[in-house]
Amino acid sequence: MNHRSSGQVRAAIAALAAVRAGGGRTLVVTGKFEPHARLHVDHLGWQIDRLAGDLWSTGKADVVCEESAHVFVGDHAGDMRGAKAAGVVAVGVTTGPYDADGLWTAGADVVLDDLTQFAAWSADHVSGR
Repeated sequence: MNHRSSGQVRAAIAALAAVRAGGGRTLVVTGKFEPHARLHVDHLGWQIDRLAGDLWSTGKADVVCEESAHVFVGDHAGDMRGAKAAGVVAVGVTTGPYDADGLWTAGADVVLDDLTQFAAWSADHVSGR
């Protein structure tokens, strides 16, 4: 694992912890084949409440709604479309294939440079509800 990716893993762990600290539940909703996604989640040591795989774009909305999520974080235009279809806040992160413009165009409500910014954003978001 290179320095950049290890920093992103630490930032993801911190983001998950921020959700839990705020009383929330954590979900991973991914287009990846679910058994493979489970291997990654377990290897990375992520503490999550639910994993749902094999879902793409607006197909993610059903799980987001079932879990009564308020926010969906992703790095892909399909993630933003899924969040909008679920009626939740779409938080884009530019660490994936899309830059900020691409995420805004896809419907992001918020765009962060990376997940290191998530805890502060989340605290502000929760206090502003």
